[in-house]
Amino acid sequence: MKRRGFTLIELLVVIAIIAILIALLVPAVQKVREAASRLQCQNNLKQIAMALHTYESANKRFPFGTGVCCTPTGPNWTLDIMPYADQGNLVSSLNLTIATGLKNAVNAAVVQQVVPMFICRSDPAAGNPIMTRFAAHNASPAHALWYPASMGPTHMDQCPFCANGTPAPTNYCCQGWNFGTAAGGGSPAGTFAGMFGRTDVTTIRVASVTDGLSNTFMVGETLPKGCTFMGLYSQNFPLSGTSIPLNHMEDAVDTNWFRTCGYKSAHLGGANFAMGDGSVHFVAQTIDYRVYNELGSRAGGETCSLP
Repeated sequence: MKRRGFTLIELLVVIAIIAILIALLVPAVQKVREAASRLQCQNNLKQIAMALHTYESANKRFPFGTGVCCTPTGPNWTLDIMPYADQGNLVSSLNLTIATGLKNAVNAAVVQQVVPMFICRSDPAAGNPIMTRFAAHNASPAHALWYPASMGPTHMDQCPFCANGTPAPTNYCCQGWNFGTAAGGGSPAGTFAGMFGRTDVTTIRVASVTDGLSNTFMVGETLPKGCTFMGLYSQNFPLSGTSIPLNHMEDAVDTNWFRTCGYKSAHLGGANFAMGDGSVHFVAQTIDYRVYNELGSRAGGETCSLP
């Protein structure tokens, strides 16, 4: 009996059908993966927000963003909250009194330990969270940071996206001076607009957030490869501000942090933020620039809320 095989045309049709099915399946798989990564990022932000509030309850204040610029010996805000997020052993293994602090070689092995809570897996760079691309003030190689605390519309040495880039107490998109470190722009040292600053002068408590915790950014997402300062163990500076528009993407250049170190993500169309009350929201990159900055300030007296 003669056996009939596939003709070339039939084989090509089968291959074409398989190709179509793959073309339909791959985007669906990618969407599922992104949804899972986005949910994980939101869960990380919830965990960070909870640790921040637990710290505030225990210490009667939120942690300082960092000490003064640029290489103090003590911790930054991420290290301060680790004991409240089951990472106390890591912090206790650091020498935070030695000269140059976290940058000192005695801490080299510890600052390369991976802490998943501070990594957003949607970013392709998250596959290798230990990076060497850090400013000279900071430990390197060391763990990068995907979730900087919010300074709101605080002066980041420059405010190039603000129509009036001159810092002033009444400028909705450029307030304080030098990340809140030094005096200038009509403000004393320790002046910053958001819930965190680069100073150990100004103490922020829940009661300090008079604009309402649910209407004030506390922590948000970023892409650390775009900012030479964005490290988990960085003293200068594991913070970000709203003066840079949301999801502003620009090639990483070490000399323009006031343009590249803003909030951004690999998610489509926006980024996740933890608000002062611990709730987590996805904020669209189309958000009005003024509203974005008003949500960044803790005590501006604005009546804005999340769109």
